[in-house]
Amino acid sequence: MAFRFENHETPIDGLRRIASERLEQAISAAGIRPRPSPDDVHEIRKELKSLRALLQLARGHLVKATRGQENVVLRDAGRTLSGSRDAAALLEALEKLFGTQEHPKGEALHPIGAQIIGRIRQQLQSEAARSLTHRELRTVSEMLSSMRTRIPDWVFATGVIQRGSMLLAAGLEHTYRRGRQHYRIVETIGMENATDELWHEIRKQAKALGYQLRLLRKIWPSALHAWIDALDEVSDGLGDDHDFALIQQRILQLPFETTDTEQQVNGRQALLRTIDRRRQRLKLFSLNRARMIYVEKPARFVERLSVYWELWRDGGRTGAPRKRTAAGPHPDEVGHKQSPTGNGPALSRARGTTGAAGREQTANLKSRV
Repeated sequence: MAFRFENHETPIDGLRRIASERLEQAISAAGIRPRPSPDDVHEIRKELKSLRALLQLARGHLVKATRGQENVVLRDAGRTLSGSRDAAALLEALEKLFGTQEHPKGEALHPIGAQIIGRIRQQLQSEAARSLTHRELRTVSEMLSSMRTRIPDWVFATGVIQRGSMLLAAGLEHTYRRGRQHYRIVETIGMENATDELWHEIRKQAKALGYQLRLLRKIWPSALHAWIDALDEVSDGLGDDHDFALIQQRILQLPFETTDTEQQVNGRQALLRTIDRRRQRLKLFSLNRARMIYVEKPARFVERLSVYWELWRDGGRTGAPRKRTAAGPHPDEVGHKQSPTGNGPALSRARGTTGAAGREQTANLKSRV
């Protein structure tokens, strides 16, 4: 089944099912013979990140000891796989910045720039060529297989007070709150003063929230897809920024040769400035998207999704039609102003914006749905 909750199952059954399915996918990919490709390794790591987001969503429902134990397993498995994949990701980042060896662009069109980029590319190609050993792959498979056998024994808390009616609300609010806190720090201190670590935290929480909303997307697909798209833009943009920062470090760490001329030193500085400009654009774009995502207070955000969840669950239990008819509005539309596209509640209202500015923000975000 897909990476999402279904309204014919309880949240606990859904958590167990989704975890089992994702682990099975990762274990199968790790067992590909003669060995997984770089793309296979990338897919395994995505599965591990989605599972960590699932555990985070279960915060307040899955007991802390169980959640902590399984999170460590997923973290360590991801680290085992990270080496060769990280080098491949940096090669892709280098291509985005300066093109390929056959089709260079930007500073790579100049002889000095091409020489420096060639040295970085050679480093990364050598690292990417190191395949995961059979021992490493076996270790990952064993860790994930052991976790899969423990799923039926996961212990869930009872009597936990939840906000609204959605049993997964505590975890969702925690993820949203952490992302919002990091974003607001950047707004307070200024984009130019934010560290790479702070931007990386914003990216991690945006990615986690994106996975969690994918799990819930059936409660109102058109509305949640807009949020998911915006979160993907933040995590992808800041992911590129992170990779570009690592490329900058590589350039800075290249040893100077005694034969280097002033032109060669200036060429290195020109490459660093080019990357800086790209990074600034990515950060500005991601910050603007984050403003739209995190404008709501966490409690309000979760309360609203809890209502959607309950309406969706009620519709599944009663067999109520999910399409709008001439007799009246869709059950999910009651009490909400409609967006100009008719795809869901106007995000301007949900986020506390009004007038032309709110409508413009809504249109910009929902245009990608």
